[in-house]
Amino acid sequence: MALRIKGLQETFTEPAGRLARLLANVRFELALLGLLLLTAAAVIWQDQILLRTTHFTPASTASNSHLVFSDADSGGKTVVRGTGPLAWSCDLRTGNPYPYCGYELFVDRHRGTHGLNLTHMRTLAISLMYEGQATSFRVHLKNFDPHYSRATDDDTPKYLRVEADTTPGKWQTTRFVPDDFGVADWWLRKYKLAPQYGRPQFDNITSIIIETGSEAPLGPHAFRIKDIEIRTAIMSDAQWYSLLLGLWILMIVAYLGYRLSNLRRALSERRTLEALALREAQEAARHDHLTKVLNRRGITERFEELRRARREAAMTVILIDIDHFKALNDSFGHDYGDQVLAQIAGVISRNVRGVDLVARWGGEEFVVVCAGIDRRGAQRVSEKIRECIESFDFGEGGRITASFGIHWSNAPETELSQMVALADIALYAAKAGGRNCVRLHRPTMKAA
Repeated sequence: MALRIKGLQETFTEPAGRLARLLANVRFELALLGLLLLTAAAVIWQDQILLRTTHFTPASTASNSHLVFSDADSGGKTVVRGTGPLAWSCDLRTGNPYPYCGYELFVDRHRGTHGLNLTHMRTLAISLMYEGQATSFRVHLKNFDPHYSRATDDDTPKYLRVEADTTPGKWQTTRFVPDDFGVADWWLRKYKLAPQYGRPQFDNITSIIIETGSEAPLGPHAFRIKDIEIRTAIMSDAQWYSLLLGLWILMIVAYLGYRLSNLRRALSERRTLEALALREAQEAARHDHLTKVLNRRGITERFEELRRARREAAMTVILIDIDHFKALNDSFGHDYGDQVLAQIAGVISRNVRGVDLVARWGGEEFVVVCAGIDRRGAQRVSEKIRECIESFDFGEGGRITASFGIHWSNAPETELSQMVALADIALYAAKAGGRNCVRLHRPTMKAA
């Protein structure tokens, strides 16, 4: 019965399990599709996602510290003056082998040592108006690093230099990328640093310098800057694609884990079903297919288990034989006979204890095994069953009776076959005594 209930549970829970796995697969496939779309979007709109733009305009830098300078700081005679935020003019004069003038904008507002991290800078664009005869202008980015820079010396930050052509008298926008910049030769010669510090470095840009070109002629020069645009990414392209690759690796690992879990679950379910099928087959092999009670093999195995579990208990075997069963088959047919066998098996099972064993021993004979009862108890059980059979309505066959033979033993080593053989002697005595009665085996009884 327990196996049938478990089988029903499996019948109802298995579709639910398949539905749950199907939903899990759908969720995973949706997640995979979402990651695919996310990856496509990340590639297509990479710049929109990663890039951040910073603008320095005359209005936004009005409060920033700045400095206009010229070669007068090193003995030259150039005159320079500021004409407004991001605007200046100068008159280059003789007195310095390389006359120059320029404008330095401090991007941290206070001429400090903590500037902008432009490690992932994409472009630097300068929109300016130049008036003069020079054919180029220079841009310097100053990078402060405690390894070689001192706050008290404006020349110690690393000078990253680039030079571009001018278009005098017109607004021009010139764009630079990090690879355009190199470390200024004079700075490298002056400080003679270790090789790792001689390469361009953009991690702490403290100021932006715009000045006349390296071959600017003597005379007037004027600059007006409309905008300095810096476009930086929150991470490098390599880091971005590594992040996307990492997401895919996580998804693949999750998928493999999910598949492995499914395989383990399927294997476990298969083993459970195989074990259930095996137990059901074993139980079926122990039961009589017509009456649903134990067969001879089944009761023999259960008898051994019961005897081991209750070693000190007395054992009783009741052998039951249906009276004149052959006549029933001859008169009403074998189908009716099979019906009577099944009904009597039901009557017997309903009138014994749950721990007692009931089996069809063969043909129209049944066996009941009871543990832990005395002779009188065995007789009471037998009489109860006999009366129930006699009063049962078997339909067209009318009144049907049965004869009972009992053998009781308190010897734990007694075999079932021996006890049945002795109960059979008592059953023969019951038949000889007129049938439809109960007889307890006694040593004086003779075998048939």
